[in-house]
Amino acid sequence: MKIQHDFHIHTNLSLCAKESATLSGYVEIAKKLGLKKIGISNHFWDGKIDGAFDFYKTQDFEHISKIKPEIEALDSEDVRIYFGAEAEYDPKGHDVSVSEEVAERLEYLLVPNSHTHMTMPKEFYTPYEKHIDFMIRAYEDILNSKVNKYITAVAHPFSAVACPYDREILVELIGDDTFKRLFDKTAEKGIGFEINVASMHNKTASEVENSAMIRMFRLAKECGLKFIFGSDAHDLERHSSYKNAQLISDLLGLKEDDIITIAKTK
Repeated sequence: MKIQHDFHIHTNLSLCAKESATLSGYVEIAKKLGLKKIGISNHFWDGKIDGAFDFYKTQDFEHISKIKPEIEALDSEDVRIYFGAEAEYDPKGHDVSVSEEVAERLEYLLVPNSHTHMTMPKEFYTPYEKHIDFMIRAYEDILNSKVNKYITAVAHPFSAVACPYDREILVELIGDDTFKRLFDKTAEKGIGFEINVASMHNKTASEVENSAMIRMFRLAKECGLKFIFGSDAHDLERHSSYKNAQLISDLLGLKEDDIITIAKTK
């Protein structure tokens, strides 16, 4: 199945994205890549939810909504553009940093369990088991969230962002039984699973095939999860290197039925 969508794109409204990460630039690259759908997933913490980290205090709904007029202007039959968000996991509230009122105004919602560089105490980096347990707890909190019916997919699941060591070490240490328990519950909740190509950036085909992430994706597929692909682009160059999305799809033998409804192109 040809991958023709990317639902994890950050424009320059995300504070960690490059100023050159414009929606118009992404649309032009999407056309070159043959993408039919793209989703804008700027970083977000609902101002109605207490406890925002400093990074998120200005990245509220009003802020991320500044992109909407441009989406309306650039949306076309050639490249459909969706307004979503990557809302943060709230470790203090053990929930997601978005209210139901605001969630209803998004076309889709991604939530990561793996922004541990921000959400997790630094002393949990070692031993590895503490780091793993934190991500498992975060994952379960996301599944049990008060707004779980609005969550489209878990973003870059178990792929610890800005980890001081190889993030795949953690995935390798999580047993099949643990993954299957979590993934069965994910399927029950109707929440999807993101295949985040950023974790495969600059890897060769052989390295991708032998990646611990591929094992995890295969287990997710066995449990009946639906997938959505994302580049996690924070700049136009990273978006251009989306070729591994197709490689991963081929390795997993994905069909149109394996894709979340919003991302389907047929």
